[in-house]
Amino acid sequence: MNSAYDFKMIRVLRRQLNLTLQALAGRSGLTYPTVEAVETNKTVPSLKTLDALAGALQISTSALIGLAERRLVQKRQAKAEPHSQQVKGDRGLENCLVARYDKGKLIRVTAEAGDQVHVMGLHENVHEFCYVLSGSVELRIEDKTHRLGPDDTILFDGLLDHAYTQIETGEYVTVHVPKDIRVIENLFEGEAEEEAPKA
Repeated sequence: MNSAYDFKMIRVLRRQLNLTLQALAGRSGLTYPTVEAVETNKTVPSLKTLDALAGALQISTSALIGLAERRLVQKRQAKAEPHSQQVKGDRGLENCLVARYDKGKLIRVTAEAGDQVHVMGLHENVHEFCYVLSGSVELRIEDKTHRLGPDDTILFDGLLDHAYTQIETGEYVTVHVPKDIRVIENLFEGEAEEEAPKA
C-alpha cells in the first residue's frame, strides 16, 4: 500500500492498553479483519474507521492520524527567529536558534554570564525539556528557581511563566513537545514520585 500514513503504530498503542486485536475490534465496534487490515497497512481506513479505533485506543482521531503520518526523517536548519515572535516582556530572542517541527521546536541557546532568556512568544501548549551543555544557568519557573549545570536536565509545563538567567557563559538546548503525546504525560507522573522528599 502506497500511503502517506503508517498505521502499524496502532499495534504499539493497542499493546500499551493490553488489548488483543480481537479486544480492540470489540471495543471499536469493527470486525477483526478490518482492524487487522488497518494495523498491518493492508487497507487505507476511512475517517469513520479511524474515529472508532481512536475512541477504543483512548486518543483523539487527530492524534491517531498525526502518529500515523510517515515522517521517518525530517531535517531542519536551526535559524534565528524574527523579532515579531516576541511578546511584551520577552528578552533574549537574539540568543536563540530555532528548528521547528510542526508544533514541536528545538531551541539552541548560547548566552554570556548575566544574559536572560524569557521568550514566552515561542511557546504553545507544550512540555519543555532543557539540557544544559556547558556553563550554568538558573531557571525560574513561576516562583521557584532551579540551578542547572552541564548535563543537568529538567522537564516542565512550557506554558508556565519561566526565564533562564545565565550564571556562567554556556549553551543549553530546550525542546518543546506538544502535550497531546501521551508518552510525555507518563514522564510527568514519574517525576512527581522522584521528587518526593525522602524520610
